Amino acid sequence: MLAARIRAGDREAFDTLCRERYASLIAYARLFLSGFNAAWAEDVVQDVLFGVWTNRARLKEDGTDLQAYLLRSVYHRSLNYLKKARRSSLLSETGAADLLSLVVDRYDPDRNPAILNLFRADVRTSLEKAISSLPEQRRKIVSLSYLEDLSNKEISDLLGLSLSTVENHKYLALKQLREGMKKN
Repeated sequence: MLAARIRAGDREAFDTLCRERYASLIAYARLFLSGFNAAWAEDVVQDVLFGVWTNRARLKEDGTDLQAYLLRSVYHRSLNYLKKARRSSLLSETGAADLLSLVVDRYDPDRNPAILNLFRADVRTSLEKAISSLPEQRRKIVSLSYLEDLSNKEISDLLGLSLSTVENHKYLALKQLREGMKKN
């Protein structure tokens, strides 16, 4: 996986990441910085990618957090550029406030549905990985309970288990999933 190779210091893997993500990250940064210095978007992305390389030891080897990290970093770095421009009087007070408000509302990864879907894809991957790591019986119970919306009693009857066994497996599965999701 690319993230594991970058974490290990593989420069070719990092170059591949840059080639694959550079254009889309530039486009994302331009959402915030359009109408300003065109080089700012490139500066933002280069700063973010430099941060990935210098902090590569913090990357998760499975790469589940890489896309989310890149998007969130571009978002925050772009806001920092806008705030810096505001402080240096490149923007009028009202124009800067309006622009920051628009950017925060429209392009915040937590508020924009399209960007949120990118994060959800990462979370979904992590959740699927955590579910697949469950023992078979717990995996079945979680699937029946949360995906097929069966009650504990229905699961008990279907699998031929006591109600307390189903509840116990469900509790342990959720505990294990929470721990697995924290790691990812």
